Amino acid sequence: MENSNQFLDLSQAEMLDLWKCLHHLQPSRRDCTVERDDGIDLDTLLLNHIDRWYAELLLTAPIHLLPVEDVATDVTLTGDDEGVVTAILPPQCVRPVEWQLQEWKNSVTHFAQPDEEEARRQRNVWTRGGCETPVIVDHGNRLLLYSLPGGSQPALVMARCVVRPVDGRYRFHSSLLPGDCAL
Repeated sequence: MENSNQFLDLSQAEMLDLWKCLHHLQPSRRDCTVERDDGIDLDTLLLNHIDRWYAELLLTAPIHLLPVEDVATDVTLTGDDEGVVTAILPPQCVRPVEWQLQEWKNSVTHFAQPDEEEARRQRNVWTRGGCETPVIVDHGNRLLLYSLPGGSQPALVMARCVVRPVDGRYRFHSSLLPGDCAL
């Protein structure tokens, strides 16, 4: 992660406490006791909001403000006879950032969507990307990498992705806190 002094790395409990504070739900009153049996479970409700907010953040926020890791060792690659490589992403990957196969001259930072013209050009062996101008088509948890010379074995140099931390923590730049809440 870049600029780590501005990054937050919070457990679920720490994120819940921060969320409550930012939304003026803390500090709680401790000088009285009130019991109800028909109220809502505020913590569960807030955690659902936090998880939706964080998932959207990982999908849409600027990459330099999010946790990015090289997951090349966790990616499953298979190549076909035409040099098209299929990459199956590990579960923690949210979106690709920068990828490069060993035989490519350049890395790829733009990932075409299947309905784009650039993706449609990859269907034809004469118009698809190659080692000089590679193209990657993003199908969610599966990427199609175009292409390698026939008979080459695919090997990744890098596979940088925005990731959802596998330990359940929340990692992001403090400027991404909702509203005017930036720390």
